[in-house]
Amino acid sequence: MNRLLAVFRWDLMLGIRNRFMQVVAIACVMGGSALLAAAPGRDTLPMLLIQVVLFFGSLFAFLIGWGSGQQARQQGAFLFAQPIGTAELIGGKLLGTGSWGILLLALFMGPAVLRAGMIETLLPLVGLTLGFLLVCLLGGLGIGLVATPVSGLMAVLLAWAVSVAGWEIGLLVLSESRLIESTPWVFVALLLVNPAGAFRIGAMIGVESVPFDAEGLETGRWVFAHIGAVAMAVFAAWVSVLFAAIARGVNRQEF
Repeated sequence: MNRLLAVFRWDLMLGIRNRFMQVVAIACVMGGSALLAAAPGRDTLPMLLIQVVLFFGSLFAFLIGWGSGQQARQQGAFLFAQPIGTAELIGGKLLGTGSWGILLLALFMGPAVLRAGMIETLLPLVGLTLGFLLVCLLGGLGIGLVATPVSGLMAVLLAWAVSVAGWEIGLLVLSESRLIESTPWVFVALLLVNPAGAFRIGAMIGVESVPFDAEGLETGRWVFAHIGAVAMAVFAAWVSVLFAAIARGVNRQEF
């Protein structure tokens, strides 16, 4: 625990020098100020926040995580000369970088939400947002720890593009196939296994941005009736798989 906290404190200090963190901090302050000045209505604000988190929040989380991983990679020989395990390194960096991310998210969303008086309405969005961005942050961190700067940055951008857009475009093409028409539950599973898809649907239903009644569904009725819990389970599964894969990748690195 002490070593985990040591990595956490060290990463908090490094976060100030993370160039992507600096860019995101400026963007969050400017974006939050613009959102506050625009004062979107109660019907518009939830959908606006969902789209911003889905497209821009995920990209920033990937990049911040990648920058944090690159900082650790540059000091890999020194780090692994210390009595710090791989899991402690990953967990400490995730906590440190994630803490900065939560602060920046609050700077962007907080003022407009408080002004609109929608704290209770948007409360379901908080857990889904944190879960989704945690997956993106961990993915970027893993790429930063195991990949070189150029190839790592390309991998981060590709992972982000596939997650937020490419996967669902592929599903639209696949939806015309006979397999999907005869087994619609496969389409539902493929839609929700993607963290971005789980966040989008869970957030829109959770904050009632779209009219929805699960009773009218023939496929996935239970899933959509409990979409918040299902989405959080998807995020937890992704975090577990990514954490194990990153730990294995880091252990195989030569610093």
